[in-house]
Amino acid sequence: MIKLFKILPIVFLLLVLSQCKKNDDPIFTIEFLVLDSTTGLPVEGAQIQLLEDGVSVTTQAEGTGSFSEHDLDVPPVQSITDSVAYAFSVRHSDFRPRELNAGRGKTTVELIPTSSQTHTYHKPVQLDDGLKTAGLSDAGLDTDKIGELMNKIAESGYSELHSILIYKDGLLVLEEYYYGNNDTIQFENNVIRDRSPDPIWWSRNGKHYVASVNKALTSTLAGIALEANGLTTDAPLKDFLPGYASYFDDNPNKSAVTFHHALNMTLGFQWNEWGSNDLSLLWKSDDFADFLLSRANNGPGSTWVYNSASHNIILKSLENMVGEPVRNWAQTRFYSRLGIDDYTWQSQPDGYPEGAARMYLRPRDMLKIGVTYLNGGNWNGDQVIPASWVAKCLETVASTASGNYSHSFWIRELNGINYLSADGDGGNYINIFPDQNMVIVLTQGNYLQWPLYVNQADDIMGNYIFPAIE
Repeated sequence: MIKLFKILPIVFLLLVLSQCKKNDDPIFTIEFLVLDSTTGLPVEGAQIQLLEDGVSVTTQAEGTGSFSEHDLDVPPVQSITDSVAYAFSVRHSDFRPRELNAGRGKTTVELIPTSSQTHTYHKPVQLDDGLKTAGLSDAGLDTDKIGELMNKIAESGYSELHSILIYKDGLLVLEEYYYGNNDTIQFENNVIRDRSPDPIWWSRNGKHYVASVNKALTSTLAGIALEANGLTTDAPLKDFLPGYASYFDDNPNKSAVTFHHALNMTLGFQWNEWGSNDLSLLWKSDDFADFLLSRANNGPGSTWVYNSASHNIILKSLENMVGEPVRNWAQTRFYSRLGIDDYTWQSQPDGYPEGAARMYLRPRDMLKIGVTYLNGGNWNGDQVIPASWVAKCLETVASTASGNYSHSFWIRELNGINYLSADGDGGNYINIFPDQNMVIVLTQGNYLQWPLYVNQADDIMGNYIFPAIE
């Protein structure tokens, strides 16, 4: 009996150790075989990275790499048959990058060489970012027509096209990125194109300079703030610019300028941005509001004049309206509600965030903004933008030689299809198609090259995407 009591603890300890070892064994693995799509040969040295937490492996000579369950310390993205799926990127300097979802077992990945002028369609990767992905045919798009577009792009049919995303009927069905410049606009030195950054392979993580798309974002912030404070666009700017009261005193024209005028570029100030050097002079000033308000005013609503200073006095007014730094307020009340947390929002010379340009966004985040407008201001059940504001933006306020304009958006028509557009120099667009239940995002790097980027966007949409949805 004494011997039995001595033996039992040892047996118990062995059972515990055995169970621990059993728990340490991986339940499943995700195995990759990476091949060259043109030769079928294995690709050595490709980095396979788990997108959610960054853990990665590098393929061996036979083109293989694997992850065990112990490497995957994040929740799966979606169910795939009897397994679970995670999001991965596969990269190699000699091949175009690829993103995909993979579950337990073996997955073969074919990489396209960077020198190839052919295209292979891949469904966009599914992430936990509020966008549901699917194949082209799931949204009823003609795969052959989109294939023609993709082949034209692969054959360098467009100059400095960096990304194209198509969202249709609730699904992100196309997401493609390309090699190109990383240029921006240098405003402080007479508004010139800055070509100093090295070209890159653009990707989902790349923050792209979107130029005047930021005007539509400033408009969005204004719509949220005005409703939250029980105001309309008829509210005078002077009520929220107490530091500039001297410009409004005894000047009925300037005192009459409202948010409506500023958002629709009918402020009445003498300004010539497209035909003179007013934009360059603005950026040489220390205070954008002072620079604009010091100009003579012919009466608000008198004429439409493109004016990048207007959105900067809007932001300064919003900061006084919301009672906190507008950058922080915008992150809390708008960007974070869409899951947009990685962007670059540069400032004016006086430190205020810039309201007309100087914004860098990821294309998927641009798409989220477009989808929110498509859905009447609602993002996955959260009414982020007032529905009344979205409706207001869809109604033409000013008809100009450059197109119809409303609350910092353009209302465009192409091939009989009407759409709402947040436009940025260089060819950066968030295009919203209510009747087609569609959003198209384009990024280009053709800065200061109008109308090249306009013609390219029109060709992509009018000759390929529109026919694909008919």
